[in-house]
Amino acid sequence: MTRKAVYVFSALAPGILTICIPVFAHHGTAASFDNTHRLTVKGTVTEFVWSNPHSQLYFDVKNDKGEIVNWGIELLSPGNLIRIGWTKNTFKPGEELLVSFVPAKNDRPFGICARYFRPADGWKYGTDSCGYTKLGVPVSSLPQKPGYTAVEVRMPKDDKVYESAEQAGQPQ
Repeated sequence: MTRKAVYVFSALAPGILTICIPVFAHHGTAASFDNTHRLTVKGTVTEFVWSNPHSQLYFDVKNDKGEIVNWGIELLSPGNLIRIGWTKNTFKPGEELLVSFVPAKNDRPFGICARYFRPADGWKYGTDSCGYTKLGVPVSSLPQKPGYTAVEVRMPKDDKVYESAEQAGQPQ
């Protein structure tokens, strides 16, 4: 009976591993993002990609050398963004934003866990907490990423997550 169980397990194991490994691989954020730094900068929206599995926001930021760097932020899926009041028109190219987020590792210009403020209309979204930061500390308590300290901006104080666009003053 033991020998038969070993044969059955040996036959099933590759199939089970093939199914399970992609499930764990999808959200490997700890390996991709620098949970020890933050970036808090002023940027100009270049593109808002409304697509599955994650929407993305791209914006131009000036670094300490005066160079323009195009950064991207990974967002929720469009379905989840709709639930919090966002639409595919929430951001438009050319809009100015203040953004605070956790950057990617290895100097890749990409980030996650962002907090947004649009000075033109006062629209705010996000909190100062993020499950991806080191030991769950507030993003604002992390040191600013080197190369962007001279261009750092101060975000307005706001710890509230808005449930809908109307509560945040977001025009529809």
